[in-house]
Amino acid sequence: MKRVCILIFALLSFTGIFAVTDVYPTIKTVEYKLKNGLQVIIYQDNSSPVVNVGVMYHVGSKNERPDRTGFAHLFEHLLFNGTKNIPEGDLEYYLREAGGYSNANTTADRTYYYTILPSHQLKIGLWIESERMLHPVISEKVIAREKEVVKEESRQRYDVNPMGRIPEKMQAIDHENYSYRWPVIGSMEHLDAATTDDFRDFFRQYYIPNNACLVITGDVDIAEAKKYINAYFERIPKGKPVVQPQYISANSDIGVIRDSIKGLKDPHIVISYKAVPETHKDAVVLDFINSHLTFTGNNPLSEIAKENSGILKVTSSKELYEMAGNMWFRSSFKDTLEYESVVEIIQNKLNSIADKGLDENRLSQLKHSYESGYTDMFYDMAFLADMLAISYLEWGSTQRVNNLIPSVKAITNEDIMRVSKKYFTPDNRKILLIYPKK
Repeated sequence: MKRVCILIFALLSFTGIFAVTDVYPTIKTVEYKLKNGLQVIIYQDNSSPVVNVGVMYHVGSKNERPDRTGFAHLFEHLLFNGTKNIPEGDLEYYLREAGGYSNANTTADRTYYYTILPSHQLKIGLWIESERMLHPVISEKVIAREKEVVKEESRQRYDVNPMGRIPEKMQAIDHENYSYRWPVIGSMEHLDAATTDDFRDFFRQYYIPNNACLVITGDVDIAEAKKYINAYFERIPKGKPVVQPQYISANSDIGVIRDSIKGLKDPHIVISYKAVPETHKDAVVLDFINSHLTFTGNNPLSEIAKENSGILKVTSSKELYEMAGNMWFRSSFKDTLEYESVVEIIQNKLNSIADKGLDENRLSQLKHSYESGYTDMFYDMAFLADMLAISYLEWGSTQRVNNLIPSVKAITNEDIMRVSKKYFTPDNRKILLIYPKK
């Protein structure tokens, strides 16, 4: 018995030595560039017979002309219609027959198409993505139909809700001199005014191999994948170099902007603090602070509404882009309350974080939550592919994915207080005040 106790004590001591150093999941990718400039990223994980084929283009609403907005979002829809070699409506049929599905999303900075398939159907995924890039059908008929789809989306998402257009009003203030000032969905008037040649020119400029990243994750044979990648993508011609528009800051002397919206029930305020692009080192700390403010029902912002009867709700969001960023605080409040009081109450909460940081339990809780979420990413091939492509196009390296957990775990209270003091100050904010239109 004594020998067993000694052995258990020795094992505990042994494991304790190595528990000091955290071990995080990491991945190794195969990366190379085709002659036409297409960046290829492959991550092999044979644990499940599924493969994700994605293509991310470094184009979003920020690449549009001020009088021709909404193009990137419209192409998100249009490139599902068909191609020279895929008859209209057959793309979905091919995928369904192969046991897969496809989707896409558009932001201000990028557009991402991806297809998830059984691994033995890799060729179909590569063929479809190469067809989107090389042989899209950009005709008056297809464009007209997609315009109507986008218009309906705009009505359902923004127009039926009186508060639906508030974010774009704040964007226009935050980025008055830059193309982040309009929403990703764009202007319906601009889409109607555009010609077929306008759309074709936009496609030729941005949906090219040297402005894109092909990422394959999952159950894949790398040698076989390379063979098919070369067969489907090397034949696509290289386009002209794409230069992303440099950011031009908004005027800093804007204080409070007043507006009104018909159908709004209560006054609403948006407080926007100028922050940093998502690639800046402080962005991870701002994201962490935002999580503290919003994570779980018992958070600092929900406490504001509980403690102040005139404030109905307070939310926060990180509006961080490739070229710039802001932190938004939004609140609906009763018209018996002066907006200055709302601003002061929110500012006091932020001042408390700047002065005291977070208690250790909260700090640990948030870090564990991030670690759990990011660890899951390594086993979700679609999510992982998305993160790899973003990391390459915006950060310049897929290795950012391996540093996500360590970067969060390294955050200290000193970081939180420093960042809060730097950005959450009265002279670094703009205010949009909206009242119900009578």
